Amino acid sequence: MAGKLSRRDFIKRSAVGVIASGAMLSTINIEALTRSATAAKAVFRKTGDDVIVKLSENAALTKTGGSVKINDELMLIRSSETSFLAVRTICTHKGCDVELEGDKFVCPCHGSEYTMDGKVTQGPAKDNLKTFETIFDSDKGTVTIKTGETVKEQ
Repeated sequence: MAGKLSRRDFIKRSAVGVIASGAMLSTINIEALTRSATAAKAVFRKTGDDVIVKLSENAALTKTGGSVKINDELMLIRSSETSFLAVRTICTHKGCDVELEGDKFVCPCHGSEYTMDGKVTQGPAKDNLKTFETIFDSDKGTVTIKTGETVKEQ
């Protein structure tokens, strides 16, 4: 019976497929995938080196404590009804991406911790995260981040 697969061959091939699939899945960083899927990406426009974020286009910023990622290195956080924090999310110790956990930034690589406004509270990092001036225009419903540098879009 040419073309038919014996039960034994079917089980062997299935086992090889399961092992190969398991090996492939073990290389995927599920935590990073789910974290990036849940992080709010900002809608913004650039004017020169400034980044302008319209609150009506970024629902996460409608309440205090809300945050959006401008790009892989910059986050905007609403700290009160009328003030915002713009923080570079690159650890000053070894350059890992810090994560916002509650009311602090934590480096997953070596454990450094920073306040919401970027000040080091726990090493090994010695330098604060870089922060940028923000200007809130309540009439226009916008926040301008004065980066002084070109900001990459994602």
